[in-house]
Amino acid sequence: MVKILVVDDDNYIRELIKVSPRDEGFELYEAENGREALQVLERTGVDLAIFDIMMPLMDGWELCRELRRLYPDLPPLMVTAKAETADKVRGFGLGTDDYLVKPFDPPELVARVRALLKRYRIASSHVVRLGALELNRTSFEVLLGGERMTPPLKEFELALQASGASESNLYAKPAD
Repeated sequence: MVKILVVDDDNYIRELIKVSPRDEGFELYEAENGREALQVLERTGVDLAIFDIMMPLMDGWELCRELRRLYPDLPPLMVTAKAETADKVRGFGLGTDDYLVKPFDPPELVARVRALLKRYRIASSHVVRLGALELNRTSFEVLLGGERMTPPLKEFELALQASGASESNLYAKPAD
């Protein structure tokens, strides 16, 4: 399951940002500022960070700088009320992969998250379910009728392709 860190000093905004990704099956973590975000990242491996710019203790500018230095493979997404072109240019200059201005439409946030995950090749789900059949992309195991088996890799890839979860759509909504 994809893990997302949401960082904003406003509890209401954090909750608003978390609603749509949670509904899409993402696992969410939260922090109130950049310092707390770095502490969460030390304890928990997350796949993507969504954060505001205007926060106490460590703002989003500094957080972005630190994320790029400490976690270069972690995609950052700035979600902020700072809508000026100069702010966007600064954000991209510091290394953010995307910049979304508040207020935003939740479906757009999810679409941007999915685009970043795809760009970074982070699959939304490691398990593909087709009725009673489960294909685990991490262990390359197949579970059918309670029986776990590990087919030859080529057979696993063919089953994965037949499921429709090929490389081109690994980022589809995870199975329930």
